[in-house]
Amino acid sequence: MEIKWNTIYTGDNLPILKELVDNKVLFDLVLTDPPYNIGKDFGNDTDKMSLEDFIEETEKRIELLDGLLSNVGSVVWFCTHRYVGHLQMLMYKRWQYRRLMIWFYKNGMSRQTREPVTEYDPFLWFSKTENYTYNMEDIRVPYRSERVKNPIYKKDTHGNKRAWHPNPDGAKRGDVWEYPTLSGKVFENERTEHPTQKPEDLTIDLIKAFCPKGLDGKYEGNILDPFLGSGTTAVCIEKLNRKYGHRIKWIGIELEAKWSEVSNSRINQERNKQPQIDLF
Repeated sequence: MEIKWNTIYTGDNLPILKELVDNKVLFDLVLTDPPYNIGKDFGNDTDKMSLEDFIEETEKRIELLDGLLSNVGSVVWFCTHRYVGHLQMLMYKRWQYRRLMIWFYKNGMSRQTREPVTEYDPFLWFSKTENYTYNMEDIRVPYRSERVKNPIYKKDTHGNKRAWHPNPDGAKRGDVWEYPTLSGKVFENERTEHPTQKPEDLTIDLIKAFCPKGLDGKYEGNILDPFLGSGTTAVCIEKLNRKYGHRIKWIGIELEAKWSEVSNSRINQERNKQPQIDLF
């Protein structure tokens, strides 16, 4: 197979991942949102497996992804609270655990009556080695308290008064990432028919957090999404490339031709926009 970058491969990702391994392709970030196995309709039965089959099929893909991760590579994998423990155990076998994080949303719709309303999706971060990327300064968030807009004075161990000054770019981000779901009129231009589409704002910040940078501080590296869905990972990479220079390469894999078409439409729409190069 001839490897083409910045391209969607349509089909079962298992043989495609094997081809990538055989071609010795390496990725610095695997960012993906696979089916949660909770019965969603993606045009196939991949979200309707028995638990045993779900674990077996997931482990096959994790094994192949291990052969595709560079030595500085990370995996960021969305899942559901129902199966996150199983996924963690599979990933512990091969990678270094970094953190279980939460995508928190307040505007999700729910028909649940016999259990708490779901307001979050977990996502796992594992790295290939201890030499991983985390761009903390790129994803700071506003301070929650008004009082930290001004210096805070404390005494050090010698009794001297010292001032702590808030960072002008905001606070360090924690492990709960709050973004609304794509519901309502405000997201009608971003939303597709895909049943589990993730927000672009969330995805862009994940790429900014975990994508390596060059010596000049610009994002560069190889990113894989083996469950591309509606194409949000690729669209967000194209947005960042348009702003910072085209130095991130990506490959997406999607089983259903329908969603590949949706993805390509979104990607082409982004590529047709005028460049907005940020010289950093």
